[in-house]
Amino acid sequence: MTDLRGTELVKESGTAGKMRLASRESLRASVVFLIVLLLLFGLSTGFTRFNPVAVLFSQGEFWNFIFADFVPPSMGRLESLFRAVMQTAYMALAATGISAIAAFFLSFLGTPAITRSVLINSAVRTFASILRNIPTLVWAFILVAAFGIGTVVGVLSLIIGTTGYLTRFFIEILDEAAEETMEPLLAAGAPMPSIVTQSLLPGAMPGFIAWILYCVELNIRASTILGMVGAGGIGLLLMGYIKQFNYAAASTAIIAVAIIIIGVNLLTNYLRKLIMR
Repeated sequence: MTDLRGTELVKESGTAGKMRLASRESLRASVVFLIVLLLLFGLSTGFTRFNPVAVLFSQGEFWNFIFADFVPPSMGRLESLFRAVMQTAYMALAATGISAIAAFFLSFLGTPAITRSVLINSAVRTFASILRNIPTLVWAFILVAAFGIGTVVGVLSLIIGTTGYLTRFFIEILDEAAEETMEPLLAAGAPMPSIVTQSLLPGAMPGFIAWILYCVELNIRASTILGMVGAGGIGLLLMGYIKQFNYAAASTAIIAVAIIIIGVNLLTNYLRKLIMR
């Protein structure tokens, strides 16, 4: 009897441990989604005249170009390359720092828990939305036309976009912190300045720092692209090499861009994990 009961228990536990199969409605929805996706892909390739098969068969020309012109990289202009890389890093850090300060104060105006004015809250949120929804590259084109080529254009373009993003993130972080601690402290009679400085800000600061580090990483990438339209840094140097058909030096610049982006990515990920513990 004991063996039979044990066998029954094993069967029951084995049956309970099995994964449930997806429902027919879920499978049907997945099939419909895949069909729609394939149809959209077909329409898009037809409209843009993009032939994936032709691209696959023309890869030989691409690799011939890479190995004939880009490889091996040129190591003759490392000093100018290093200056351009540092210029790109300084642009990203300066823009992120200024944007973080601006977003910090704007987020207080955009948070209903701190600024109890619907008009001011809506104005700040709309302003931040406009800044972040216009691509940084568009701002760079506008500023290049206004101020000319230079790193000032790159920094200003990054500041505009980053301020919009950080303002939105900071407002969300403050809203979440306010939901958790605001009402009990107000009910206990705590004054608003003490609530902000001793409760909201300490709770929100790890999130603030994490998003600032993430924006540093994004701005390193963005400043490289902005340099190609005249905003200075490694991107401007890379574009100059390509226009001069100096592909060996351009490949060195591309490798430098990859190294700095990977390095910054690893550093910011480590710092975020350290802060969010």
